[in-house]
Amino acid sequence: MLLANANAVFAGNLLQRLHPFTFLFWSFLSCSLFFLGRLALQGREALAISGKVMVPLVVVNCTTALNWIGYYFALRFVEPAIVSAIMGGVGPLFMILMERFYFRRLFSALVWGAAFGVLAGTCLLVWASLFGHSGLKVYNYAGMLVGLSAALAGGASQALNTLATKQLGIRGWNAGQIMAHRFYLLILCALVLALQGPGLAVPLSWTLVGVVLSTLMGVIVPLWVLQRGILLSDPFIVAALLSLAPIIAYLFQGMDSRLSWSGVSLAGCLIVVVFTICSVVVKHKETRNEQA
Repeated sequence: MLLANANAVFAGNLLQRLHPFTFLFWSFLSCSLFFLGRLALQGREALAISGKVMVPLVVVNCTTALNWIGYYFALRFVEPAIVSAIMGGVGPLFMILMERFYFRRLFSALVWGAAFGVLAGTCLLVWASLFGHSGLKVYNYAGMLVGLSAALAGGASQALNTLATKQLGIRGWNAGQIMAHRFYLLILCALVLALQGPGLAVPLSWTLVGVVLSTLMGVIVPLWVLQRGILLSDPFIVAALLSLAPIIAYLFQGMDSRLSWSGVSLAGCLIVVVFTICSVVVKHKETRNEQA
């Protein structure tokens, strides 16, 4: 989580010089080839995709594409801590709504109270971004709208992604297999969109070095560790730890010259983090009581 949030700040700076689609294509193509090569060393059977995993694998590919495109587009225009808070807060909120209206599950007033707290914090961060009260020194209203929309869409996809990843684990897949096969749609979308617009060229300068570092320290290592965590740990622990991401991202922002300290951003992030943790804790207790 530390690496991922440090990368959020680093990538936000890098994306000022490199278009998100170009970055996404090279970064995740490299990541996918790395894990496919690692998997190939185990033999052909490790690379095989059986019919029983096809549905959750398609869901993982679709939500991964939406999640990462939304994430990097948001980082191009919005303060990294705000991106982290919105995406981290909207995911659990979307999960509650999905379980209530799709699975017909009932929740206590405490769960709904925590959900509205997350929504209030998210609204504060959206307001701060749109009206120039975030930590970004250069303000772009149109860019903020694009970035915030991307963050909201990416956050909503995280809930489905977590559920589908868990289903792959139940069907016998390990973290390496999931990492090798989850980026196909993202790579294809990034390739098509990059060829239609900014192209695939990366300047042979420190920008290329930045892409390599961001891919290794911000994608390959954190994602592999996260997949292991989702498969081996209680989802409650994973969700609780991930909810701390906005505060960590906020602390790392001091290293980016584009950003200044914003009290409103910090307040919004704290509200989202506190109520997200409350929601996770209350839901965990209610689930345990139902199973008892």
